[in-house]
Amino acid sequence: MEILGLKEKYLQDLTYFLEYVDTKRGMDNDPDYPLESFHLNFYLNHTKEELYTYINQFLINNEVNDDYEFYYFLKYIIKYMSGTSDSHTMIYKSDNIWFPIKFKVINNNVFIDKCFDKKYIKKQVKNINNIGIEQIVNEIETCTNYGTKGWLLYNIENTLASKNNLLCLPSLHNNNNNIVFETEDNEKISFDVNKNYNKQVIYPKEDNEQYKIYEDTILFKYPSCSNEFKPDIDKIESMIIANNICRFILDLRGNSGGNSNIILPLIEYLSTKDLELYTIVDKGVFSSGRFAAIDMKRIGSKIVGEEIGTPINCFGYVSGNGLTPNTKINFHLARVYWYEEKGFMKGLYTKEELSKQNKEFFEPKYLQLDIQIEISEEEYKNSSDDIFLNKCLETIKNNKINKV
Repeated sequence: MEILGLKEKYLQDLTYFLEYVDTKRGMDNDPDYPLESFHLNFYLNHTKEELYTYINQFLINNEVNDDYEFYYFLKYIIKYMSGTSDSHTMIYKSDNIWFPIKFKVINNNVFIDKCFDKKYIKKQVKNINNIGIEQIVNEIETCTNYGTKGWLLYNIENTLASKNNLLCLPSLHNNNNNIVFETEDNEKISFDVNKNYNKQVIYPKEDNEQYKIYEDTILFKYPSCSNEFKPDIDKIESMIIANNICRFILDLRGNSGGNSNIILPLIEYLSTKDLELYTIVDKGVFSSGRFAAIDMKRIGSKIVGEEIGTPINCFGYVSGNGLTPNTKINFHLARVYWYEEKGFMKGLYTKEELSKQNKEFFEPKYLQLDIQIEISEEEYKNSSDDIFLNKCLETIKNNKINKV
């Protein structure tokens, strides 16, 4: 199988990546499964022959003349191979710059959610470098591997603030030194692509209370499956007793994963208590974040919010710290296939286990919402605080339950 029309250094890097996904892990990387490849099965959805046909068809219609174009090309390939089953396999460049601006997509429109200058907040974006935002969003979709629409929206919001991910898009790939966002009222916000910005302006270190009391309800924020947010069971117990708590809400928003075992003591504790249980989720819930949602659902929690960022069954648990030799693109690969069985997440760790499953097994299954929360443009524009959380809390309190 031959790849035609690709410059030598990019052909070397593409070959390196494709060989790496099939490379045996070895004892140093994975003593439990040293003979498995770094990606458990990169070719689950398409054969190598199909991939090479896809690559050559791309190269007939597109040129790859520089590192940004190759970056887009590699993302485009990964999306094709991943289908809905793998959002964990990803690439990135360590020299990225994040602009001090954050976006929110509502009803297919893009709004400025946070900005170094507050006068731009809640304004709708119409163009970037004189290119319509609809075209930009469509191009982001062409090179984003996602299993749910929620994860696509999450990636659109993040890509729009990322220098490398913007400059690799076909319509924005030019020699301009600035990224210029134009709002609905023709105001322009310009960022220098060669300048480093302080992310703390937009992403300050959160010091919000992790535990909060609302009358007879405890809200516990769990934005990451990490020790930093490890639940304090003794503290929760004392708060329940002191405040006559009858309802526990786990706020999982934005939890994109980590160590899925950290929350298990809380799950075990809650399973023994006579409490109303609710779990708030959003499109930023991903990877081990969804494990926590499934654990809560198993012990009787209602799931409240919007579609999360991943199907229940998919590849995950990234491994490999590959780096292409010429373009210096980092990549991570998924090495386990996760699925749910009777309320518990289980994994397939070998190609042999994968090969025993029928086609239906790999059809995406999704976390079902018990209470769906939607935010309209009007609600968003007219709010000055966390409208999504407030609407979740109000709906839970008043039992305004709309079954999905």
